[in-house]
Amino acid sequence: MRAWSALLCLLLLPSCVHVFTSRHEYAATGPAPSVSGSAFRVELIPQAQEAGAALSAMVVGGAWIAEVGPYLLRIHAFGQENDQRWFEVKRLRLSGPDGFEAPMEPRGFAGRAEFKPIKTSPRTRASLLLGPHIHLDAQKQREIVLEADVTIMRRSGLSRGTIRIPLKLTKTSHRESTFICAELWHDLRHPDSPDIPDPLPPPPESP
Repeated sequence: MRAWSALLCLLLLPSCVHVFTSRHEYAATGPAPSVSGSAFRVELIPQAQEAGAALSAMVVGGAWIAEVGPYLLRIHAFGQENDQRWFEVKRLRLSGPDGFEAPMEPRGFAGRAEFKPIKTSPRTRASLLLGPHIHLDAQKQREIVLEADVTIMRRSGLSRGTIRIPLKLTKTSHRESTFICAELWHDLRHPDSPDIPDPLPPPPESP
């Protein structure tokens, strides 16, 4: 009986659902700054979503999702094998051309990120996820600058420097199609293995 019920559901449901996603994120406007042989890159990862519907004659079922702030801040440093050991942030602030100033308290970036090999690259990478959520006004803070004092432990000893990364608000979109029949069949065959999305995107492979 269960198999016949599942088959009936497969016949009645639409065959495909399209999800249109747009991301509002800040991207660097210049090359990655370097301190003591390490190139730095920053991510502002949106944590909230706005959802709605998007249907047309060519779409059986669909929806759109806008990923917006607040943001998690993640800093990556790229080094060379057998050279850099770890890095720390000693001071950090965000600023903007409209007089926007947002220094972060030390407890927000406490921690040490260790350099580890990258499978797809001869370089190494260290990633530091900062604590608090960053709240930005998309209408006012369309361009911001991240400035941070960093300390890097290298094979030759400690090095210090300052990175400055200009960022600009961008919007990217993509479409993901899900075939309902295939998803239901997978759930019936694997009822105890739900797909749980990763809380954070994978780190970048290069600066």
